[in-house]
Amino acid sequence: MPLHEFLTTAAIKALFAEEITGAGGVVSDTFDDGTRLFTRSILPRVQEVRAADQVQGGVALRAGEREVWVHPYVFRLVCRNGAIWAHALQTCRIGGDEFATPEEASGAVRAAVRACCAEEAFTAAAEEMRSARTRTAEVDLALNLLPFISRLPAGAGAQALRPIMERFFQEGDRSRFALMNAVTSVARDTPDPELRWRLEELGGGIAVGRTPVLQPDDSAAETAMVG
Repeated sequence: MPLHEFLTTAAIKALFAEEITGAGGVVSDTFDDGTRLFTRSILPRVQEVRAADQVQGGVALRAGEREVWVHPYVFRLVCRNGAIWAHALQTCRIGGDEFATPEEASGAVRAAVRACCAEEAFTAAAEEMRSARTRTAEVDLALNLLPFISRLPAGAGAQALRPIMERFFQEGDRSRFALMNAVTSVARDTPDPELRWRLEELGGGIAVGRTPVLQPDDSAAETAMVG
């Protein structure tokens, strides 16, 4: 059964906000057109990934007619870029066919958000960002970035690739951390909510050499990871 028959995007948004507030955080960004929901939050946890460069933990949620995805989220304070940790252990997919009542579906959404609020989710992501500073991005360009961009909808790939490459090569830093930041800075400036989400997923994956695989029907598709 489609998830929207149990929970509307407005109901999911309210559940998300309640859990984030209960964890001491704030909802930082939301797009909801009644069919798709993209929302992000930040929690009161901060770590330094290098001198004068702090990141803050959070949670990101997307919902369509058939499923909800919940992921840990990392917000880089110095440039206000966000990355979605789709490969994290705490990542959770919630499908409408798994529940018999709206209460069951609501409980699953709440549990997924709480899992992604866990301190260990943020600690692991911050450590992966630190490690990315010492790893070359050459392999990411060839194996992660370009294939991902080529699978975006017509026009969207070219729209995203040029500014990513410009921002990456302007810095002179060839680490995965720098490539991740180039991708997430373009995501920050992207008005399309679907493309922004995908680029933020890509940014999180680059830190560990993984990339989300785009599926033909995104509203029903499970995101696999390769790398």
